[in-house]
Amino acid sequence: MKTPMLLIALIVLLVCGACAGKDACFDCHRVMEGMSRKFTNDVHFASAISCANCHGGDQNETNQNIAMSSSRGFKVRVRPQGIPEFCGKCHSDTNVMSKFDQPRVDQLAQYKTSVHGKALAAGRRRVAECVDCHSVHDTRAVSDPLSTASPQRVSQTCAKCHASTGEAFAGSQHGRRFKTASTPGCTVCHSAHATEPATIAMLTGQTSVCARCHRAGSPQLQLAEDMAQVLAKLEAAGLGSKDALDRARVAVHSLNLEAVKKAAEPIPPNSDAK
Repeated sequence: MKTPMLLIALIVLLVCGACAGKDACFDCHRVMEGMSRKFTNDVHFASAISCANCHGGDQNETNQNIAMSSSRGFKVRVRPQGIPEFCGKCHSDTNVMSKFDQPRVDQLAQYKTSVHGKALAAGRRRVAECVDCHSVHDTRAVSDPLSTASPQRVSQTCAKCHASTGEAFAGSQHGRRFKTASTPGCTVCHSAHATEPATIAMLTGQTSVCARCHRAGSPQLQLAEDMAQVLAKLEAAGLGSKDALDRARVAVHSLNLEAVKKAAEPIPPNSDAK
């Protein structure tokens, strides 16, 4: 019995469609241990962005040596100092991001103005960049509760580097209330990409961070003013009070004036206190 032409055409379309969707990168890496297996949860994977879109190489080539050769455009692992620009190639391009209904393209520009971006540009090595906050190969949308940058988890992500500050914040009124309300902790005050250096100005004045939420004359703004005065005295004392100033700045996140004052006290020589 002859196979109907319509059925043959359908088979050809299905086979060609399968070939067009084939990705040799996934054929190997999604069954291997390591980061690549996590990529199926990644927002890029969900948008049909292949390994080759970031790493280069030939996703249609089954020979690994050829697929991952320089002649096919394969790129070696990006060093941390190059990651912001690497991610920014797409995330700063309006034409690229519009394809995924993502109008925002200012993250890289903001990062360059931040305390993290400036430190990275100055040659500092242990500085937060894109993947430190958003993860790599399992990058999720910020709206996903499992995202490392989600409101539910961003404070924990910041605490990976800022452990003492994270501990103080977690026990504070802000930490408890923000967690209950799924409010993005640290970034409420410090911003996400355009993170500014922590200064006394963040605590006081009509344009302070605290004044964004708390009304003039409130106990909360008075507490901020009192904590700012402790910090100002330490700053005026100069380098001799640098360690105490650093401790007090951390203690500010507890929103406890007595804790800030205690942190500002000098530590006696040979003391085990930290």
